[in-house]
Amino acid sequence: MKTLKLFIIVCFSILCSLTSCSQEKSNASIEIECFDSIPSDIDGGCCTFYEHPSKMQDNNYIMVNDLASKAYMMINHHFEEFTLVSYENDEYYYSNQKFKLKVKVDSTQTESSESYKMKGLLVLEDQNKNKREINICGDCGW
Repeated sequence: MKTLKLFIIVCFSILCSLTSCSQEKSNASIEIECFDSIPSDIDGGCCTFYEHPSKMQDNNYIMVNDLASKAYMMINHHFEEFTLVSYENDEYYYSNQKFKLKVKVDSTQTESSESYKMKGLLVLEDQNKNKREINICGDCGW
């Protein structure tokens, strides 16, 4: 009986250890980085997204889109292009071969007839189901 208890404790310890390692990997596997120039593919209107309003002045984008079908992000030191898959209400779904991206717009504030500010949530998920969620703010204009 003591041997069975010891076996169960060892198995449980190993399981907890493996779970702990996978959680650490999850946090480290998606690194969203800032970039400072709008991709040349975007010709005309666009939305620029930031993690903090203070980063707007320095053009530290975490995402840019073309107001239509393309979005761009810097993830794990690679520039990634996304294609719009669908949208419903104020939720926009993008994807590429490595990631799924959801942008949820919580509020907008009109600045002029050609621009507005927004706040929302960005959710990025990789193929291993690791997720990063970031509150965002942004400017859209054409």
